[in-house]
Amino acid sequence: MGSGSAGATELPTVAVAATIDTISTSAAAALATMGTPAFAFRLENAAYAVAATLGVDGAAIHQAWLRADQPHQIALLSALTQVGVPYHRNASKVGVGFDCSGLTAFAWGQSGVELAHRSNTQLRNAAARTIDTAQAGDLVYYPGHVMMWLGVDNLIVHAPQRGRDVEVGHVTARRIKRMKFANPIG
Repeated sequence: MGSGSAGATELPTVAVAATIDTISTSAAAALATMGTPAFAFRLENAAYAVAATLGVDGAAIHQAWLRADQPHQIALLSALTQVGVPYHRNASKVGVGFDCSGLTAFAWGQSGVELAHRSNTQLRNAAARTIDTAQAGDLVYYPGHVMMWLGVDNLIVHAPQRGRDVEVGHVTARRIKRMKFANPIG
């Protein structure tokens, strides 16, 4: 698989669908085992499913997720359970549709943190972070769009726009320098 750059190898549609299903299923399995001895293994499976989709190092993602506190892990895994769900403006419905702030509000709601269904309000009400102080699951924002950081480099999960589904992806190096990071809990 490619490195996630413009010249990366394209996955066949069937492989992409299988990978998307693997991400959401493995994230759900990790959430179901949180607090048990099986959690680290299930978390690793989810990290490697994301890494396979993005063509990046699964070990780095797994380590970033292990370093995150439990509320961040819950929020991040909850967002990942919705990978493949269609974008719908002004929506936050599990398995049906999300817009960007609807996805982050849903995910953080699973950790017991209530977020407004507006991207700029979510950022304004969260504690500012930098890429060096953020942890996996923190919000990543540029005007009009909010995402969740996967904890490594420029990797995110988000509900991008009409005609697309909740997905994991890369933010360009140029754009990541202008983005704001924020922790909804502190």
